Amino acid sequence: MNPLYITNYRDRRCSPLDSLTRLSTEEAYSLAKRLSQFAGPSFTSFSRFSSGDFDGYYQKRLRTEEWLYSSFIQLGGQPRHAHPLYFVLGESTYLKAWFENGLTTRIPLSDIDPAHISFTYGDSMSKLDSPDRMELFNLESLLHFITETSADINAFLEELNQQNKYIEVQLWNDDYVAAYNR
Repeated sequence: MNPLYITNYRDRRCSPLDSLTRLSTEEAYSLAKRLSQFAGPSFTSFSRFSSGDFDGYYQKRLRTEEWLYSSFIQLGGQPRHAHPLYFVLGESTYLKAWFENGLTTRIPLSDIDPAHISFTYGDSMSKLDSPDRMELFNLESLLHFITETSADINAFLEELNQQNKYIEVQLWNDDYVAAYNR
């Protein structure tokens, strides 16, 4: 088995490993206005920042993070922030393309204390109101779920990747980012 890692994808024009929801509402809307200028004719990661879409996106992102935070606390997690940084388990060719082959940060999963990380099966925001939403996983329950589904974790992740799906990772402690974001 290859060592597991988490990956953050971002556009080159964005601040590295930053969170819109950690800003004041005024700052978030101001940043969205600046980023919306990069939205192109085809769907890009910046479309969500356009004036017609941002309010709905922002409000749902806040609701999602409330659910993630309270669920993480119930699992025994120890968040340092109320708003996580987002990664995927392994990699995602879908997200890499979505961010137009931008920048990536990878952190070995073994370097992260399980009390600082949570997981969702799929994108947490798109799953929030979905009837097939699974509850938040901690590391132990995620590994148990995967091994019940597949004999090989890497094969499981590769199959998800081929289906343009992924395991989203919420990192609740920024200390891990400093060592790998260079």
